[in-house]
Formats: sequence, C-alpha cells, structure tokens
Amino acid sequence: MVFDPDQHDQKPILERLRDVPIRVRAGRSILTSLGVLLGIGLWVASGILGGGANTAEQAPAIKTRTAAETPFRVIARKVSASDTISIVRLQGRTEADQIVTLASETSGTIVNLPTPKGRPVQKGQLICEIDAGARAAMLAEAKAKRDASRINYEASQKLFEKGHISKSQRATSKANFDAAEAAVKLHEVELSRTRIKAPFDGILDQLPLKTGAFIAPGQPCGTLIDKDPLLVVAHVAETQINKVRTGAPARAVLATGEKVDGFVRYVAESPSLATRTFQIEVEIANKDYLLRDGVSADLEIESERIRASQIPRSALTLDDTGRLGVRVLEGDIVAFREVAILSDQTDYSTVTGLGEAEMVIVRGGDFTRAGQRVDAEIEADIPVKAAGAL
Repeated sequence: MVFDPDQHDQKPILERLRDVPIRVRAGRSILTSLGVLLGIGLWVASGILGGGANTAEQAPAIKTRTAAETPFRVIARKVSASDTISIVRLQGRTEADQIVTLASETSGTIVNLPTPKGRPVQKGQLICEIDAGARAAMLAEAKAKRDASRINYEASQKLFEKGHISKSQRATSKANFDAAEAAVKLHEVELSRTRIKAPFDGILDQLPLKTGAFIAPGQPCGTLIDKDPLLVVAHVAETQINKVRTGAPARAVLATGEKVDGFVRYVAESPSLATRTFQIEVEIANKDYLLRDGVSADLEIESERIRASQIPRSALTLDDTGRLGVRVLEGDIVAFREVAILSDQTDYSTVTGLGEAEMVIVRGGDFTRAGQRVDAEIEADIPVKAAGAL
C-alpha cells in the first residue's frame, strides 16, 4: 500500500491534540490525582507502622511537686527591733565663718606690707601701712591749738568766778576749747587710717597691692578669712526640715578625706523661693586651720530616735508589685513585710516596718512566695554595729 500524503490530515500536532475530547483529558487528570493521594497515604502509613515500637515505650509524665509534699528549704534568722537614731543625709560645702575685705578709708601710697598672704594673723596685727604724709604734722598742730584753748578756757573760768567777764564770754572760751579738742580727735582718726589692721584672728588670704602702689578710699588692701570655726552649709528639703534641730550632733566627710564632728548651729526659718529648701549650718572646730574653705562634704545629722531593725542586705527583695521588703516566717508559712531603709552599710541595712521580733528569711527567700509552706533552718544571730551610730 502506497502512502498518500494527500489523504491524511495536514494539521500540526498541537492543533490535533486540542481536538481530543474533553472527557478523555478530564479522566486522565482524575487518575493522576488519585495516584498522588494514594502515594502520600502509603508514605504516612509506613511512618506510623515503622515507629510503632517506639510509641509503645512513651516517657512517663512529670509528677507535679507541691509545697505540701516537699517543702522548700530556707535559712532564717531572728531579728529584734531596737532604739535607733534616724540619720538625715545631705550634700554640703564648707564655708569660713567670716570673710572680710580690708578696704582703705583714706588715700595714699602703700609703704609697708609686713604680713605675707596665706599666713595666720592675730587680731590687731598690721596688714597694710599707708604713707602718713602731712597727717602727723596736722595732728601736732591740732594738739597745740587744743592746749592753747584749754589755757584760755581755764583763765576765763577764773575771771568769770570773780565777776570780771560775762557768762557769754566764758561760753565762747569753752566752745573754742571743745572745737580744738575735736580737731585733735579728727586728725588722730585720720592718722590711724594709714595703718590697716586685722579685726580678728584669721588667715590673710588675698593681698592684691604691692609696696609703692597708690590706694584710694574703698579700695581693697587684703582679704581676711576666719576658718575657726569652719561651717558646713547644706540645704534641707521641706519634707525633712522637721527632722533637723539646732544643736543636733553631726558628722561630715570632706572631699579632701577628713572626717570631722560638729553640731547644727543654724536652721533657716524660711526656705529659698527658687529651690524650696531650708539652709542649715553645721559648726566644726578648726583650731589649726587645716580644714579648707569651699570643699564638698557628705553630711550626716542625727535626728529622732525610732524603733528599727538590722537585717542582712541579702534579705531585701521585691514583691510582685515592686514593693521593697523582706520575707519572714509565720510558723512555717512565708509572709512578706514592706520596709523602708534608714541606712545602708557594707553587710547590713537598718530598716523600719518589721515587728519587735521577726524570723527573717536570709537565704532562699527569692525562691518562695507569700503563703508557701517551707522547711526553715534557724541561723544563729550575728551581732553587728549599733544601728544609726555616727
């Protein structure tokens, strides 16, 4: 049989495929989908059947442990309250008791500066000497006139007693004598102003002029500082001012390292309008002038006596609401006590808020909760330094 190309469909292959009935193609898609699903099912079944041996030996469930069955173990210590001195802590700065600028009351040339700056001086010691000029001569003249006026007045007194002069003449003679005596005092004061002296014991801190310099009235000659006593000045918030009283013992630790004791000598009656704080002054002895003016200081002032307890710092904790406190034992049940810290030391804290005697959990308390039953080991009490002592 001879092949005749004219007797066959000349359409391309793709066109002929599109002419295949729709039902044939749909049937093939369903068969393909069923084959895929069957394969997946066989794969899942094989995994279950292969792991059957392991599932037979399932791990036992963890048994829940309750506080009633196995109580948690803690260590507690008996803490008793005692009388404690409350301390007010402030930041302050040292200040000299007196700082005075020695200014001239007259004019002239400085001829002598006998005391170097930075040296201690005694009351009445010469600081600056100004050239007297004609002041001494004017004083001598005034004294001579005063002496002459005294003679005239004494003579007029005798003549008046004998009736040789009138009462007005005697009064004129007395007035001349009084004026002459006043002139002497005036020139004495003017001459004394040429010698500027220390008004109190202290240290000559500043000496701005040199010998030969001209000084005018009101111009500073030197600055004198009285550092005995030395003051520590601080400011107290209005919420704490009732805790500070005049005469209360105080202690200061200076930035230079010195630890000094003193007492409160001044408490302001009204606050600063800008800061709403009250200024206070603590007086400190400084006989040798070793303590310096203008140094920062940490100040502690004794306040009222209160009942407080000393606990190890490790016993402090927070409850679920963020309150600071300690966990204590009521029998073998844990309870929480809120506290306020009065002071902190290296190993312990002084707090208020505990009862007269409490069994404080010192170790293991962070792993417990209020209302939980625990197994407590009582630790021997360890004595510590007296609370609040300076």
